[in-house]
Amino acid sequence: MQTGLSEDFLLNIATIAITLIGFSGVVTALEHRGSERWTSAALLQFRTLVEPSVIVLFAAFVPLVLSYGGVAGEPLWRISNAVLLAGHLLGISLFWIRGVKAEVTLSQKFITVLCLPIFLFLLASALGLTSQHAPAMAIGLLLGIGVSVHNFYLLLFQD
Repeated sequence: MQTGLSEDFLLNIATIAITLIGFSGVVTALEHRGSERWTSAALLQFRTLVEPSVIVLFAAFVPLVLSYGGVAGEPLWRISNAVLLAGHLLGISLFWIRGVKAEVTLSQKFITVLCLPIFLFLLASALGLTSQHAPAMAIGLLLGIGVSVHNFYLLLFQD
């Protein structure tokens, strides 16, 4: 595959995303040991653990699928980054809609602020305003992994 990121990197990111999705099953089992219902904050954190992982999982395969379909070079990355940005925008929109009913932590608010320049970088790539397409994709994928890991931590260690 002739891309700016190796196939191994993309597959490793997908593997990490699948692992985080699997951890969400462990969290669910641990949380439901008793008959207690989930708090709105815990449910928000759980969804924010799973959804970015799913977005990253699918987005990591977009460049591979496009490459196998004959798309290469700049169009491959522009499309891939547009798909990743759309996924992230959907995810952050759902987070804030659900956050109205749940307590959003200070760290989650901080991460949201950190997302904005990354979203702008992905947008610049999708629109062809930067030539740094592969780094934009890598940073965008790692953002999703980071958000998931952070919410995994909140679910396990926050009261």
